[in-house]
Amino acid sequence: MEKARISLQGDRPNNQDRCGIFFKEGSCLMVLADGLGGHPKGEVAAQIVLNVCEQLFARTPSPITAPRLFFHHCVTRAHEFINQYGQSQRPAIAPRSTVVMALLQEGQCHWSYAGDSRFYLLRDGQLYLQSTDHSVPQRDSNGSPTSNRALTRCVGGIRSAPMPATEPPVQLRPDDVLLLCSDGLWGQLPQQQLVDTLCNVFPLSKALQMLGTAAEQNAASTSDNISAVSVRVGYGDCGVHSVIPSQEEENDLLSAIDHLNELIEHNLQE
Repeated sequence: MEKARISLQGDRPNNQDRCGIFFKEGSCLMVLADGLGGHPKGEVAAQIVLNVCEQLFARTPSPITAPRLFFHHCVTRAHEFINQYGQSQRPAIAPRSTVVMALLQEGQCHWSYAGDSRFYLLRDGQLYLQSTDHSVPQRDSNGSPTSNRALTRCVGGIRSAPMPATEPPVQLRPDDVLLLCSDGLWGQLPQQQLVDTLCNVFPLSKALQMLGTAAEQNAASTSDNISAVSVRVGYGDCGVHSVIPSQEEENDLLSAIDHLNELIEHNLQE
């Protein structure tokens, strides 16, 4: 499996993004967390999210039999630890973070998220799947929508843990490209540039470097932290096999096998 990671500070005083790719017994967990700006210690919140996901993944037997429950457990525990950390500070603070996760196992990708860090699945040179941001437009003093958006879901900062959005799993195919990224990347680039670069530039590490540089340049002197993790799936990775044939294709294949067997039997009789 080809994998790549970038995390750039941009023009911010520190990098509040955290991301990683973890492997265990034929399974892979991708995680990205973006500490919220405007709230203290966002980098601590993001690091707690990453640490909790890594530790729970290491402790949970593979393959994980209930991915939705696993994702919810990751978010709940991270939320609890973030709030404990915030309450231990003097004065108390309320750090917050987004999270997006992808679990690859048994030939499938399970994915979950809270906030505006995104999940993308690219297939055959096109965008195949994308997460939906948990955010709404902010309004000015006159009540008109602005270009800024406010998150409606995140980890930390509120009394009860958020329920992460967990989408149905997707069957993976060789050459699928998965991308998890913070808004510092996707917010500065046309979607087609993301797709074209990741699908046509090799190796994957070079593609991410190109996208990160372009995002920094497009943001001029106001660049946010820019982070992403990506994998390109190969045959046999995490149980991924060749494309499953359609029923019609399978019937044609069975007919061809039957015909071949008839020819072999006929030749043996002669």
